[in-house]
Amino acid sequence: MTTITWAFAFAFGACVGSFLNVCIYRLPRSGLSVSRPRRSFCPSCGTAIRPRDNIPLVSWLWLRGRCIACRSPISSRYFLVELFTAVVFVYLADRFLLPPGSGSPALFAVLAALVSALIVASFIDLELRIIPDAITIRGMMVAPLLAVLVPELHPEAGKALLGRWLRGFFDRLTATLPFQLVGPGLWALAVVAGVVGFALGLFGYLLYQRWVRPSASNRLKDGILGAVLLGTCAVIFTLGLLHPEWVLAPWFQSFWAAIAGMLVGSTLLLSVGVLGSKIFRKPAMGFGDVKLMGLLGAFAGWVGVIAGFFLACFLGSVVGIVVLLRSRSRYIPFGPFLAVGSLAWMLWPSAFQRILDWYLGLFR
Repeated sequence: MTTITWAFAFAFGACVGSFLNVCIYRLPRSGLSVSRPRRSFCPSCGTAIRPRDNIPLVSWLWLRGRCIACRSPISSRYFLVELFTAVVFVYLADRFLLPPGSGSPALFAVLAALVSALIVASFIDLELRIIPDAITIRGMMVAPLLAVLVPELHPEAGKALLGRWLRGFFDRLTATLPFQLVGPGLWALAVVAGVVGFALGLFGYLLYQRWVRPSASNRLKDGILGAVLLGTCAVIFTLGLLHPEWVLAPWFQSFWAAIAGMLVGSTLLLSVGVLGSKIFRKPAMGFGDVKLMGLLGAFAGWVGVIAGFFLACFLGSVVGIVVLLRSRSRYIPFGPFLAVGSLAWMLWPSAFQRILDWYLGLFR
């Protein structure tokens, strides 16, 4: 059963990697979308690729990395992305799906989606030095909702500082209420709070599109997602206010852990960027990295995103020194290092803690 699971995970990951290659090429380029044109095509001659020449991993090796129509070289990145995605999916399946019946398929699905998004963002950042909002902004809006559905994303949220603070906050707040709603009245008030939150979120986004990006005023996908997130915040806050015992529920703790991680991650990197710009008198951090840090914080939590940031700084410094010595270039994209740092915390927190303890022990 283990071998079968690995085989299916590898094949599925390779197919997902093939789709990620489409996203890497099309998302940052105007005039293209992930769904149009429907068939993959050669970037050099534009010839549509036949299905038999588009088999993940196999086709690139069979065609020796060249287009069958114009014989132009096809970047090895296509093969590497498919292989890397397949290997990561095998690891996630071994970690969260085995043994059968005792794993967490929902956590596997969420982490597989997160890794896929980070692969796309990292390779686009490496190639074009940008990180698309379609990944970061929409990911930040969806992540807290996923945290409610899959509380395993933040298993220690209730034991952490944030969980204790939430319990104390809602206990003090509810002590001042002169009433406590139950039954239909509770849910009616929660629905009203959700509708108000949704309306405020959508209105704020429309103002943002009107004054900041007027050319995109007819695009409401991000606004609707943001409004849904704000409405959910209002509903969950109302439920916790009127029923403090629900604050102890894993889904409640997980939701606010995602919100806190998103705010801490974005604020941390934004502060570093502003401070660096003042010191070096030039842009020190792209705003795409700030949004990516918010996405990572929503999945890793506020502790994980801070720990991941310091690991990213260490890895970025080492690689930056090597790049500087070899090519005299002072620029390296920071997004891939942020992704690696936060994922390391999420997948291997105990190893991360041991390394941190060893490092701090050097100063004792």
